[in-house]
Amino acid sequence: MSDLQVNDDVLADSERRLGKLKSEFENLDHQKDDLHGVWGSGEIADAMGEFFDNWSHYRKKLLSSIEDVGGMVSTTRKTFANTDNKLAQSTADHNSAAQKAGH
Repeated sequence: MSDLQVNDDVLADSERRLGKLKSEFENLDHQKDDLHGVWGSGEIADAMGEFFDNWSHYRKKLLSSIEDVGGMVSTTRKTFANTDNKLAQSTADHNSAAQKAGH
């Protein structure tokens, strides 16, 4: 049977990156107004505006998924940290009891 190994650094990095992605996706709405002048006028501007609005719908779905995964990573980190602390305390208690018993 193999031991379960959890690398908290990897989980912390994943949590940080998901937070950054979340922030980027949240700030995309502001870019529509900033980019509107670049699109020009007429049909191109209308098409780009329509594309951006459609993208906003799917972006919100992606944002929700990013938030869900970020929550799962955070919960995983906390759960494994708590489990590790409990195991460490249990081991320390066992060793202390063994020393007192003269083993």
